[in-house]
Amino acid sequence: MRKFLVKILIFFAIIAIVDYCSGTLFSFFLGHAKGGDSGRSNYICDKVNEDVLVFGSSRAIHHYNPVIISDSLGLSCYNCGETGNGVILNYGRYQLICQRYSPKILIYDVIPTFDYLVGVDNHQYLGKLRPYYDRRGIPEIFNSVDNKEKYKMRSCMYRYNSRFVQILSDYIHPLQSVGIRGFRPLKDEMDTMKIGRKERFSLDLVCDSIKLKYLKKMIELSGHTKIIFTVSPYWNGLDTAFLSPIKEICQDYQIPIIDFSNSEKYVHHNEFFNDGVHLNARGADEFTRDLVIEIKKRKLVQ
Repeated sequence: MRKFLVKILIFFAIIAIVDYCSGTLFSFFLGHAKGGDSGRSNYICDKVNEDVLVFGSSRAIHHYNPVIISDSLGLSCYNCGETGNGVILNYGRYQLICQRYSPKILIYDVIPTFDYLVGVDNHQYLGKLRPYYDRRGIPEIFNSVDNKEKYKMRSCMYRYNSRFVQILSDYIHPLQSVGIRGFRPLKDEMDTMKIGRKERFSLDLVCDSIKLKYLKKMIELSGHTKIIFTVSPYWNGLDTAFLSPIKEICQDYQIPIIDFSNSEKYVHHNEFFNDGVHLNARGADEFTRDLVIEIKKRKLVQ
């Protein structure tokens, strides 16, 4: 029995050592990534210092050209959008940024399913925050989503779960660039045969209390930063009922919201879209120019 217990202890000790060493190794790889998603994430969390920051989901990363924003407003700009993510990840990243400096303007592209409506499991939004779990304020986000996460985070390898290949690739030879100041334009023009007649939200209008909490905390954290909420164009438009929660928040906090979701200039204009919800490069440039005109028209930038 004693030998058996010793073997068990040795077994768990080996697991602990392997876990720690592997986690330390991938932490190094991530911190020294040469590009790709890993390098982009490092820049956003630890190095970004531009005057204007763009936040949001894939509609942010593909729709806002920082070069046009910079040239038009005379301010430096970086696109911090992240595919498949919303306010839970964005608040975590913004909190890390605010520990270093305060940007002058924050443009937040809103998408209801990611930013305030009940949708997919909120655990999805924690993935890219796990490597930064030891940073101030990040554990609170994990506890809000699932208080059992604090036990899982004791594993060093768990923090890089499902991202091992991506991190290693970004360290050795990135297959994807960080983009044009974080912006990644889509080149193709859409094929209407690939989408249905009605590409609108079909989810019920039920708000997610956790998302709403961090949306409001992001606003409250902004301090002297000017926040501008935006809704970029949809090929088939958007039922405005899905924007009522964010419009109420904007009214309560006296924050401007610029809505292009049903703009006649873009709705059903295939030349501007890559698919039903994403603009292509031409559409992104055109929309960014229109957005800057609207920002200037409303005198949102001094």
